[in-house]
Parts: sequence; structure tokens; C-alpha cells
Amino acid sequence: MKTPMKKTADVRAITIAVMTIFSGTPVYAADQTTVIRNAVIHTIAEHEQKADALAIDAKGIIIAVGKDTDVLAKAGSAARIVDLGGQTVLPGFQDSHVHLIEAGINEILCAFDQFADLREIQEAVRACAEESTGEWILGSGINMPHLLDESDNPVAFLDKIEPDRPILILDDIGHGAWANSKALQLAGYDKIKGNPAGGIILRNAKTGLPNGIVLENAQQKLRNLAFPDTPENENFAYKSMLPTLKIFAENGITTVSDAGGFWPQGHLKAWQTAEKNGTLTVRAFNGLYVYPDMPFDTQLQKLSSLYSNDPTRLLKFNQAKIYVDGILEQRTGAVLQPYLKGKGIDHGFDSGFLYFEPDVLTKYAIALTKIGYKLHFHVTGDRGARLALDAIEQADKKASPHRLTHLYLLDQADYPRFRKTGTTADFQLAPSSLDPEYIASSKEFIGERANHMMPAASLEKSGALVVMSSDFDADELSPLVKIQAALERPTEGATDIQTAVKWMTINPARLLNQDDRTGSLEPGKYADLVVLERDIFDMPVNEIGDVAVKATLLQGKPVYDADGIFTNQ
Repeated sequence: MKTPMKKTADVRAITIAVMTIFSGTPVYAADQTTVIRNAVIHTIAEHEQKADALAIDAKGIIIAVGKDTDVLAKAGSAARIVDLGGQTVLPGFQDSHVHLIEAGINEILCAFDQFADLREIQEAVRACAEESTGEWILGSGINMPHLLDESDNPVAFLDKIEPDRPILILDDIGHGAWANSKALQLAGYDKIKGNPAGGIILRNAKTGLPNGIVLENAQQKLRNLAFPDTPENENFAYKSMLPTLKIFAENGITTVSDAGGFWPQGHLKAWQTAEKNGTLTVRAFNGLYVYPDMPFDTQLQKLSSLYSNDPTRLLKFNQAKIYVDGILEQRTGAVLQPYLKGKGIDHGFDSGFLYFEPDVLTKYAIALTKIGYKLHFHVTGDRGARLALDAIEQADKKASPHRLTHLYLLDQADYPRFRKTGTTADFQLAPSSLDPEYIASSKEFIGERANHMMPAASLEKSGALVVMSSDFDADELSPLVKIQAALERPTEGATDIQTAVKWMTINPARLLNQDDRTGSLEPGKYADLVVLERDIFDMPVNEIGDVAVKATLLQGKPVYDADGIFTNQ
């Protein structure tokens, strides 16, 4: 088990490393142009031509790309030359759905094995309680269906270990939490009848009292109590995100859209601190969570004050993250046909669960898009997807494109609606989506519908804009691993390498309305790029995921440079 103390020490070290990258004297002199030559350059431009050189001016703008002699002539004799020795250059990868701060926080909290037995869980909770010096005992990583198979009264299990301090253990997929009685009392869940808006409180079958497991939005009140918006917690969130930023740079990612956005927990301030300190090493188009249990007018007023969309800044808060439903594994994804009887959590919702009633969902869609927010809908079930598309049809078109993310199930009748409404389809086509065990497990919930999940190729064929994201840290981060997985998918994958790469470069740039500045390597665009050791366009597909990222540039400045290609010149 990874202790919080060791993790905190790691964070301090990486904080210094990241700040060193992006503070002090710029790598490039103010009057210097840089030429990258002797490279295999895939521009991902609409009319791509062969290129082996690229010139970047002192402001990080591409001024020329093409043949070596032409680029050198454009750059001038005073240009600094960087010889890549035949390595490959692509536009920086853009991950349009991540949980960057949450990933960092989860790494610092006490770690729990997803499928540990009760004895192992007990040891982990006791160790976490001993290590935790704050008011709350906090952990993450437990699998809720497995926990419920292990214990029919999880709250008593925690109370026996620690009755006086609140305990909160987050699940492994972000859709549930486990709490002791003290934490439930602080949230008022010991007195509530039924379920809170957008959430589910599981109860003891004999007593009717909460059993310690809460699902979907019911966990957010506990999270807000455990991670209040205080200077101390803001600093905690900021320090936790720095190692994750480093990991993103190491994977060639230059743009993200953070889908957490828990604004009562100091997350916005953590991002703002990174921008202020010069440690923000990505362009961030972040989402703000829309709370189902908050009064409409109060929330809308707050979200209006938090909206930002300055094109000259790295950091923007211009996405509204709206959960329509939950997840299929917990039977909370909203489906058109009921779940099969049997495996899974029995919470009484046979056809899934909705965070918002349809009329409220549409009301938010209309109001938020009038402010300027793009709508980022979480949907896993086919009914959830249909309701999201219904809401988009009523939303302000000037704020588009909007998107649906995950899309495990989608009724074929709704395929054409993506193109008709200009809605983007955002998929996570990680290796797990190919796993036969995952497909077999899904069939226990939804039957043969599991054979047609995540129809990326069909939506692409129908004219929809398709992007591929990671949902990190719920799934693998590496863009190269996902590109390989999308190409290896037997059905509904990318038809060729060009398509797979576009799903992670120019297409998300279009989704985020920055395709005039990023997403391809063309004159006038920012030099957001990644250097790879090999050409993924000319190699066996099954080797793509193992290709090393050698350097990542954000607007011409190296945020990762494994071999000192740019920093040692």
C-alpha cells in the first residue's frame, strides 16, 4: 500500500521539477527562430504533403513546414537548428476527457486494492487511519460491487475500526463512495428518507438505515465535506496535480479538457495557481460540474461567475459537465430496455438512473449555453444518450459543438442526430474495450447489446465528429496505446492510422474550437507538437503502443525532453 507521506514527498520533488521547466529564462531567445529538420513530419493537415522540416518563430508559432531547403530558406541563416535524426513529429495529442486533479488526489490518498478480501481491506483501513493526521481518513480505489459481495453491512465494518473520525473511501471508477457512520452523519444521510437528488443511498435490508455505500451524486456531499474550499485544500489539490501534469507531458499531450470540475473543492483555484506559477504545461479547456442537488438559480448564478473563455490564456472554464446517468456496471446507466436480472448492485432502478429529470436537463442546457458553456454530457446508456441529444436540440447553437462522452450504448435511430445537431461523439477506446472478459461481464447486465458498444466507426461513417479520449485515471492515459487499441478493435474501431490520429489531434481541436490554432502542423498555428522515436504511420499496428515519446513542445517550448534534444542545444 502506498502511504500518503511517501506520496507527498514525491509531489514536492516533482513540483520543483515542473516549476523548473516553466519558470525563469525562456528556452528560446526572444529573437530566435528554430528549425526542426531531418524528421518525418505528419502535419495532419487537410491536404498533407511530405515534410521533413518545420520552422518555429520566437513566439512559438509555426512559420514554415515542408521540404528542408524551403524551410531553411524561410527561417533564415540565424535560425537555431535541431536535427531529429529521422524521428517523427506529430501535432501534440489532445485528450478531451480527463480527470487530472482527481487522478493526482487519488494517488496521494490511501490506496485500496479493487478486489481485496475483507481481511486485506481491514488491514488497509487500519493502516490508513494510523497514517492520517487530518480530521478525515481518506482513501480510494475500492470496487463497490465487490465490496458488497464481501460485506452486507459495510458501515459497521468501518465503525468498528474508527467510530469517532469520518472515513471516506472513494471507489475505483468515480461513481460511488464508502463511508462510516460519522461521515454519513456529517452529510445528514443518517436522517434523510429516500435518496438525495441525483444520488442513491444504499440501505440495510433489515433496518432500512444507510449501509455506508452511496452512489452517483450522493457521494458529492461527502467529497465537499472532506475536501472543502480552503487555502490548505487548494494547495493540496495544486500539489497533487503537478505529478499528473508531468505524466501528461511525458505522453505527448498538449491539450486537455478536465471533466472533474468540482468547484466547491478548490479545484478551480488549483488550476489558476498552476497558470499563475507558470507550471501549467497544457492548454486546458475545463468543465465545471453541475450539481443535481443545488437550487437551479443559485447554481446558474455561480456558474455564470466562473465562466472564462479568453483565447489568449492556457486556462479556460468553458465546459459544463452534466451527468445524465451513471454506469452500466452499477445498473445506473439509463437504458431503453431493462437490465437483466442477476449480477450487480440491487438499488431498485431496473432501467438505470437519471441525475436530472428530462425537463430540468433541458432547462440547464438552454441556460448554460446562453452563458457560453459547451455542454459535456456523461452518458453510458442509450436512454441517457437520447435525453442528452434532446437537450442539445433545445440549446443555444452558438455555443456548439457540444458532446456526449462514453456512449457505451446508443440506439441506431440516434446515430444521424449527431451530424444533424453538430454533436461530437467522445469515446474511450482503451485496450479494456477489447477485453473479452469485459464484454462477457457486460453481457451479464445487458445481454447481446454488449456486442455493439461504443459505435465509433458507425458514427464516423454517419458524418459525426468523433474524438478519442482517456477518462484518465479511470483508464489508460497513453494516446499511443489508445491509437493501437482503436486500430485493433475488430468492429467499430478506426479504419486506418490517419483516422485514429485525427481522433486525438485535429478532431478534439475542432471540438474545443481551437482548430484554427492547434491540431495540425501548419503555418500560423502554435507549435504544439510531439516527437516520437518511430513513425507510427509505417510500422506494425501491434507495436504502436510501445513507441517512446521523446519530446513534447507547447507553443515551441519543451515541457518534456527526454534526451535534451531541445534543452541541451
